[in-house]
Amino acid sequence: MLGDVIELSVVVRDLEAAIAKWTTLFGLKVHSRSESKEFGFKNAILPTGIGHIELMEPTDPTKAVGKFLAKHGEGVYLVGFESKDVAGDVAALKGQGVRVNPAANRNDLAWVHPAETNNVFVELRHREKYD
Repeated sequence: MLGDVIELSVVVRDLEAAIAKWTTLFGLKVHSRSESKEFGFKNAILPTGIGHIELMEPTDPTKAVGKFLAKHGEGVYLVGFESKDVAGDVAALKGQGVRVNPAANRNDLAWVHPAETNNVFVELRHREKYD
């Protein structure tokens, strides 16, 4: 079911400082930035070859990323694995009684609840390509 690790999301206190650190230490470059009002964070995507590092700074302390930072401090929040058949993997996991939520209106993205996976969000997704 699980393919390559293609995303590692890291919650940070200061997005700009984290970008400076990751680009200086590892020679990564920012591919894109965005903000999610729905999930309460702003982010930067730094491609790594087969996937990417996502740096996430909370913008709303009442949402999941903000709560994670308050409870755990900075660190790994989510691990994304390549899935060739997200819908099929979701069905198989649900068949085992696992809490898993597919993304609304998408068939290429789903999240396994962290209570199922030792407090780490696991994401099932299709691999992205970067220019």
